[in-house]
Amino acid sequence: MNHFLAAKGNEIEGWLSADDSHHALRVLRLKTGDSISISYGDGWVYTAALANEDKRNLHFKVKEKRRYQSPSLLSIAMAPTKSNDRFEWFLEKATELGIARIIPIICEHSERKVYKRERGMRIIEAAFKQSHKGRLPDLSEAISFKSLLEQEPAKNAYLASLISEPKTKLHELHFQEAHLLLVGPEGDFSESELKLAKSKGFKHLDLGNEVLRTETAGVHICSVWNYENGRAK
Repeated sequence: MNHFLAAKGNEIEGWLSADDSHHALRVLRLKTGDSISISYGDGWVYTAALANEDKRNLHFKVKEKRRYQSPSLLSIAMAPTKSNDRFEWFLEKATELGIARIIPIICEHSERKVYKRERGMRIIEAAFKQSHKGRLPDLSEAISFKSLLEQEPAKNAYLASLISEPKTKLHELHFQEAHLLLVGPEGDFSESELKLAKSKGFKHLDLGNEVLRTETAGVHICSVWNYENGRAK
């Protein structure tokens, strides 16, 4: 992500932040004239050329549009795992796969009751840059399961749980419509949470026969969603 952007005639130019400038020059060892990928979060990924070698204020000039990332329609609400590393692995991979929104939810069985959004955004921004994405996912503040159900519409909202009730298979979803998919904590959603979700009109999602870890279930959803959307184009 660039630090500053300006238009000069028909030419677009910008300056990288101090951290990104340092990374480009000291880690990647780029030189004046070398190409870099730039995105402003508008969906487009641009090819730009370095115009100087100032380690604190690296100047670049945009050369051309490289590719376009369509807006995603997938939101996942997930209970942060006991291990921060596992949840942040999900944040990284979900960003690479083009998710739109991630909502940390605190459930009755949650072992981690607090999650710091600033830390998560650093993980997401790093994955955004490394995978050359055109859109930065939104990471919400942590919210209780009950509050989420009160705020989010039930249409196209599903819980991925182990409950023995009729479920919709993941590949049967309408991938061209916006969906909110909920993934519970270790130990699954509680019985009272499942009853509350049912009363609100939330449906159940079948992820297959395997019992998946929380973060694995999230990445599985993102992978299938990414594949199905790509196949539909």
